[in-house]
Amino acid sequence: MKNKIRYVIPNAITFTSLTCGIVSILLSASGNLQPAGVLVLTSYILDLFDGAAARKLRAGTAFGLQLDSLVDMVSLGTAPAVLFFMHMTSRGVPPVWLWISAVAIPLAGAYRLARFNLLPPKESGDTDSVGLTISTGGAVLALAVLAELSQQDSFLPVGVLVGLALGVSVLMVSRIPFPSFFWVFSNWRRNVLLVILFGISLQITTLFNAWFFWTNAYLGVSLARAGLRNRR
Repeated sequence: MKNKIRYVIPNAITFTSLTCGIVSILLSASGNLQPAGVLVLTSYILDLFDGAAARKLRAGTAFGLQLDSLVDMVSLGTAPAVLFFMHMTSRGVPPVWLWISAVAIPLAGAYRLARFNLLPPKESGDTDSVGLTISTGGAVLALAVLAELSQQDSFLPVGVLVGLALGVSVLMVSRIPFPSFFWVFSNWRRNVLLVILFGISLQITTLFNAWFFWTNAYLGVSLARAGLRNRR
């Protein structure tokens, strides 16, 4: 019985993430963008832990791998795209750019997941990913929308938002190595510094603005890290 339970736990986390993604899509479609965005971020957090739970419990299975990819496509590919589409519609984006940027997100995510499933399974959560993960890509877009909704007036130009969506899509299909968040927080001194800096940023701006800023800082550091490695 105990042996079966350890296989159920990571899959239960994944199904919870799927539920968040489905409800997020329905909320976005009905115009409730803020709770829809929060559910995308909930899926993002859950996605960090289902794989970690499977490795910790030694409960990784081929079924779990396929389930995780399918759930990511819904909760962190499609749900952020719908959220982004509905928000950008309200901003009056030209239809051609609206459709291109919104459709590019799930297409790039599907490509990223298909390639990931063909790679050898990760034995550690500290391993770099090949290309930006769909989970981080989806979180960046959800945070961009939530950061705007947390302000009285939109603060990001439409061109920046379109560029962000297209840029995230390109990073997902790229082969740039991105460090995992478990690696980022693997050093206690770095953890203390990051907590202090995040706490300071919360005194200056809203939670979603701060989270959005630091997630983009992660992207910037990752790109700089990859560039330095290529020069060697």
